[in-house]
Amino acid sequence: MRNFITPFFLLALGLCLSPKIASAQYETRIWNSYSIGAPLTENLDIKGSFLKSIDPTGQEIETAFNWYALKLGYQINKDWALDLGTAWMTVPSANRTTNRIFVEGTHRLKLDKKFVLRNSLQFEAHNNQEPRFDYRFILSSRIGLRKRLDFLNVAPSLTYSLFYNIGGAPVRYFNEQGEEFAREAANGFHRGRITANFNFKISDPIRLSLYYTNQHEFNLVFSETNKINVPNPNTGRIQRPFNNQHIIGIALSYQFKGLNGEGFLPINF
Repeated sequence: MRNFITPFFLLALGLCLSPKIASAQYETRIWNSYSIGAPLTENLDIKGSFLKSIDPTGQEIETAFNWYALKLGYQINKDWALDLGTAWMTVPSANRTTNRIFVEGTHRLKLDKKFVLRNSLQFEAHNNQEPRFDYRFILSSRIGLRKRLDFLNVAPSLTYSLFYNIGGAPVRYFNEQGEEFAREAANGFHRGRITANFNFKISDPIRLSLYYTNQHEFNLVFSETNKINVPNPNTGRIQRPFNNQHIIGIALSYQFKGLNGEGFLPINF
């Protein structure tokens, strides 16, 4: 029963937020990513990846950010997996580079003969170049097919992710008279992403994914002084404005095979 709490919770949350999603203003981004993976042992693998986010809406195509990541993945058993890694994000417009370390646990659940559900919880710790938060939790549920379709050898899936922010630069909060009464970190649930993905098996080592992601931000918090998208009545400026995006993505991955069908390291654990 516990395995179904997460997807049902995320589905209910998505339905509750859907009117706000429909009325929100969005930017458009194109994500291009490449990754290479290799097995180190029977249960341990390594993966490096690069992602470029492009803003196609201006007079000139501009890079929103570049993202680099390196992670180790350990398959505990057929149902549980653990990832540990680090990632860097460069933002040209802000002339800054953020870094994070993350750990993610994933549980796999067979729903029936056709479908499988994967629930994951990721924890991130960020450096001081990230002003929005110091730490972040990401709760995700993905439902997909256990086997690829014969049509184009494709594996479709649907994922919803919910982001919880902790810390970061404080936000200023004002009363109706324009007087500041608090400066607090915007702790709380502030972002959701729903992704429809189509993963194609081009060959044994090569996979190609085409996907659409709807990124929507909101205030699901425990206090009025934990909100984002907060107006300053004295200047009219919005502090920490919502970052809603339509994202169209393409991802290409290559998976090396180990020696004799096993890992590259001469040990196993």
